[in-house]
Amino acid sequence: MKGLQVQRRAALWCGALFLTACTTTRTLPPQASAHWSGRLALAVQSDPPQQWSAGFELQGSAAQGEMLLFSPIGTNLARLSWTPQMAQLEQGGQTTRSANLPTLMEQLQGTALPVSALFEWLAGRVADVPGWQADLSAHAQGRVVVQRSQPGPAAVLRIVIDP
Repeated sequence: MKGLQVQRRAALWCGALFLTACTTTRTLPPQASAHWSGRLALAVQSDPPQQWSAGFELQGSAAQGEMLLFSPIGTNLARLSWTPQMAQLEQGGQTTRSANLPTLMEQLQGTALPVSALFEWLAGRVADVPGWQADLSAHAQGRVVVQRSQPGPAAVLRIVIDP
């Protein structure tokens, strides 16, 4: 059971961090039908340190969208969906709901996350967020590294976007 809880927490961390820090190989205008997919790996400098990876599909915008997380063999790990009126996470047969995506992420992670910055980074635009640093230098190659220093624990998210 403890292993399942660690996996669930890692999936939540990964989803939350991913929703706040990633990019793609092309500059896209913000639009409700935008779609990205690829792989991500997360390393959390906690005690004990945690590492996790997943495939993902993300569609939508900061206002409305959906993100699916998959295991390396394609098993569905989690589904996160949101609208201006509500957000919900479905994972392991459980559903968690909240009034909106930032509130849900804060409820799950205990800290506010810069959800709207994700879509700036997806479009290849710099979004200054205290405690976060997105390296967009490999944006054209579909790779990005995002570091979270504050609030702790520190984490590094590596993302590869499918062409």
